[in-house]
Amino acid sequence: MDSSLARLDLNLLAVFDMLMQERNVTRAAERLHLSQSTVSHALGRLRVALDDPLFVMSRREMMPTERAKALAGPVRQALAMLEQ
Repeated sequence: MDSSLARLDLNLLAVFDMLMQERNVTRAAERLHLSQSTVSHALGRLRVALDDPLFVMSRREMMPTERAKALAGPVRQALAMLEQ
């Protein structure tokens, strides 16, 4: 396993999942009860760990990259299992 993924903070997955839902850092931060800068920093860490921008800005919202789309389902499933 890639050493950066082995050290991945699992809390970042919750941030990723919320960003997939909201497509907006500020709204994701509000729903997670975190600051906007905390969520922005988490997204930066995810981008480095996964070597992908994950989201790119469009006129209205953050659009997920193909890699983010591929990860969305498995991340959601993993979080749901952990919540049980």
